[in-house]
Amino acid sequence: MCLHSRSECGQRDTRYALRVWRTVILVCAVTSMAASGAHADDVGDLAKEVSKIRGLPLKHAIPKDVVDRAELHARLLKMAAEQKTKDATIAEGLALARWGLIPTTTDYLGLMVDLMTDQIAGYYDPDTKKLTVSASAGGDKEWLEMVLAHELDHGLQDQAFDLKTFEDLPDGEGDAVLARHALVEGDGIALMLEVVLARQHMAPPWANPRVADELVKAMSAPTGDSLDKAPLAVREEMLFPYRDGFAFVAALRRHKPWSAVDSVFKRPPRSTEQILHPEKYARDEKPIAVTAAPLPSLPDYAIAHHTVWGEYGFELFLRAHGVNDQIAGEAAAGWGGDRAAVYAKAGDANPLHAIGLVRLAWDTEADAIEAHDAAVRALDSSTPGGTLQNDELQTRWLALDGTVSFVERRGSVVTIGIGIPARLAESVISDSWTALH
Repeated sequence: MCLHSRSECGQRDTRYALRVWRTVILVCAVTSMAASGAHADDVGDLAKEVSKIRGLPLKHAIPKDVVDRAELHARLLKMAAEQKTKDATIAEGLALARWGLIPTTTDYLGLMVDLMTDQIAGYYDPDTKKLTVSASAGGDKEWLEMVLAHELDHGLQDQAFDLKTFEDLPDGEGDAVLARHALVEGDGIALMLEVVLARQHMAPPWANPRVADELVKAMSAPTGDSLDKAPLAVREEMLFPYRDGFAFVAALRRHKPWSAVDSVFKRPPRSTEQILHPEKYARDEKPIAVTAAPLPSLPDYAIAHHTVWGEYGFELFLRAHGVNDQIAGEAAAGWGGDRAAVYAKAGDANPLHAIGLVRLAWDTEADAIEAHDAAVRALDSSTPGGTLQNDELQTRWLALDGTVSFVERRGSVVTIGIGIPARLAESVISDSWTALH
């Protein structure tokens, strides 16, 4: 998950078939039009159609491959087994479990492979320059063409902007990776819908914000599939690039041509905050950089994983720990920057033995107070044990397993810690303010 780290599986285009197909149906309903039944004769013709609507040149043909579910699963397993990907995903799973975002017994690598096998209808691979579709998408020709249109759009993006380079950011920049992926996928969703409408001789409907709002709701609605059964943080972050990326692109297209989206590829969004608030992208509100270093009080521990949560990541942390969606969203607004790090002993993969620390900087002290209060509410509801201290600046809990968790605010900065051995609590909390800075 980009909330925590970047993995090879995360680069592949995960499609949420039923949700997106329902979205296609909905956009036709909103515009009072039915599907025309027009079909491209082959991928080449459809690629030209997509190129014309999107306004990106088709520099060379984009080959297509069709695989069945077994082959798709085998490919995903092979990608997941690559050492760099495997190590990154295991570290990511450790961090997710330590922060309470997935159960501690979760086989995170297996979970992600299974989810993507269930959810992928097609993907474009920037390495092979080839698009692949699942054989399961071929039962409905109109749906298959929408999948192909989406993936062909990625091929055009790649030819114009080099997607591999575009999404290749340093380790630990999960929020920025997620923001860029949201642009890529939001572009693909908007384009796919414009293909549907163009075949009806209908102009794009983005000038009416109600249309985009209804589409976002449709992509959020549960369908009873495997994604709905996944932990909230996993599910929501997998949906974010499609749903919120689409909302971002639709906002750009409200009054501007596709060339405005091209400009965003040349000056990419820096954070999920900029995706959630296009006006912050417009004024290029830059995140505050926060770094993580080893803790002097933990000489036997090293940083096992670190990343930027971002506005959306902090919101998911709150929601996953029982904070109301509206309150979580309001508390995450005003995010300025962060760094979340998980410290563990070498060779110890038990998340309950790890320590999680995150430093969050906020735009104003008022924003920090709101975030502090929401974080206290989250940990208070999710920490089995008792409260050691509770005042307007710091709250500490002693969990039943003998570890200490805390939330502390100093001005416009909030620090959160979880899983600290009680005998080390004072020194670790003190070190956290200098190790994360």
